Amino acid sequence: MKSIIFLFVIVLVLLTGLPAESTVGLKMLSAEAGARAVGMGGAFSAVPGDPYSAAYNPAATWGVEGISGSFGYNTYWENTRIETGYISFFKRAAVITAGVQFAAVDDMEGRTAFTEDFYPFSAHDISFKLGASFELDKNYYLGFSLGWIMEKIDQYDGSAVNFDMGLLVQPRENLNIGFAVVNFGGTVKLLSESVDLPTTYRGGVSYAYRQFNTAADLAMLDGDIYVHFGEEFTLKDMLFIRAGYRFGYDTKDFSAGLGFSKRNFRIDYAFLPFGGGLSDSHLFNLTFDF
Repeated sequence: MKSIIFLFVIVLVLLTGLPAESTVGLKMLSAEAGARAVGMGGAFSAVPGDPYSAAYNPAATWGVEGISGSFGYNTYWENTRIETGYISFFKRAAVITAGVQFAAVDDMEGRTAFTEDFYPFSAHDISFKLGASFELDKNYYLGFSLGWIMEKIDQYDGSAVNFDMGLLVQPRENLNIGFAVVNFGGTVKLLSESVDLPTTYRGGVSYAYRQFNTAADLAMLDGDIYVHFGEEFTLKDMLFIRAGYRFGYDTKDFSAGLGFSKRNFRIDYAFLPFGGGLSDSHLFNLTFDF
């Protein structure tokens, strides 16, 4: 009964929460992380047992056994790169996860006055997170993480603390339901401007049947609603073929990806094309399990 009440509270928070509206800089930290997740259309809040699950739902890291880590590189648009890494390990009835995400926009032009020449500058965002997931009750798993975000634009910088919370429910074998609030926190102050964190509210479901893993997410960011669908097909436990689709975005929808696993290592690639004159995004990940 306590678990049912807790689930009701989480759903109520997701439905009634009003996310802050973030501005351009910190939006890089709300970009979809992980080649496997992006290949599946970003529908990852109810996909358990992956280190990158922490980026979508901290409770979904439940299922990691031993030590599992993944490190990725993302060419995001023409002059933007995003580098990420997550590592999870099972310890004393809990899955502990640490993550880092670094985003950089290079070769931007600025000037101090209209009569001055342009000079080059860059913008950097970095995020550190540490959290855990554990069994709340039978088939109910709770997760949380505490993070710190710093943004630097030219010579100006600011930082803020943020918090993630999520719930994973497994009503029956191979069926997962997830709810999460990610990047909930204060504001980053740059000079006289305050930049709100890109708080994202998510709810999703995934179902694994034989070689297929189907997932769907409903996400709310900046007051807008987005729908994500994803599919993963496993061939002989070695080759993974993925595809996904997003609804509600102006510049992105379809994505696809591949993965290859050998012993304790897996290599993943995802392709996410952008419209509106933006360059396409390519993601690469190396994942290991021990």
